[in-house]
Amino acid sequence: MRNTVRSSFGRAVPGAMLAVLMALALAACGEIPRPFARDTYQKSHNPFLFVPETAGIHVEPVEGPVPWVGQAMAEAMAGALVKHNVVASDKTRNRRSFLLKSRGYQQLRNDEPAELVMDWALISPEGETVGERTVIYVPPPAFWEEPEAGHFSEIAEATAPEVATWLVPELGTRLASGLPPVQLDLIEGPDDDGNAILRQTMLLRLQSRGIEVVDSSAIPDGALSLKGRIDIRPLDVKTDIVAISWRLADRSQREIGVIDQNNTVPSGSMEQSWLSAAPLIADGALEGLLPLLEAYERQRIGANAVTKRQ
Repeated sequence: MRNTVRSSFGRAVPGAMLAVLMALALAACGEIPRPFARDTYQKSHNPFLFVPETAGIHVEPVEGPVPWVGQAMAEAMAGALVKHNVVASDKTRNRRSFLLKSRGYQQLRNDEPAELVMDWALISPEGETVGERTVIYVPPPAFWEEPEAGHFSEIAEATAPEVATWLVPELGTRLASGLPPVQLDLIEGPDDDGNAILRQTMLLRLQSRGIEVVDSSAIPDGALSLKGRIDIRPLDVKTDIVAISWRLADRSQREIGVIDQNNTVPSGSMEQSWLSAAPLIADGALEGLLPLLEAYERQRIGANAVTKRQ
């Protein structure tokens, strides 16, 4: 992935070529009425190990229900985890990916609504169970007979915060000295999964570098807005060109600088490659972003106006 930085400060920062790796896609389907049946789930008691975002987590279909329900639950959970800063997908994985497995069953209570019990287990690339957690949720009665897309989303949204706190430890409050806070906006592009995975990877990268991330739609005074856009278009019958642009702006949307990245990949390959590619893309973007943040802060302290590039 080739980087080019266009800045209001007149500075260009070259980047390096970043390889984009392929990953595998998994899916399941099926159709039977009652989705859940209780079964024994073997648990391990090994201590939990944190998964680096360079590996990512592949959410496997839930065991216990019929296949199409298990797959729908996994898809909803992967999407919900991404919203909570976990680099997760139910479609793609690589050789370093950890697996998030689960078993779901119905638990009946006297004179109380039936509970959905979800046992989660995190599996290392070597096949070792490194963590486990049980989450209980009470779904609407209709879920047990005719589950719908909205049910899966509700369950995932209710369950994801607890699972996410288990998967992602607190990153602390260490801040980069002298750099402005950054509000990371949604990333635009043709692939919703890719947009979300890249955004969460960049978020984790910013935090790991000690840059304060503003978690708000309103940009506070002194913070900058970072917005990404992905464009994938065919170069020829065998090759696509992937272009990614990161726009850094101040609170009044005056442009500070733009980081452009581009690379060629096999046609149609990016849909299955985001878990592998996102850490490389984020690292490359940071090569150009950090100098922009430093230059902005120097000019702000020096009371020099920052103007939009013409």
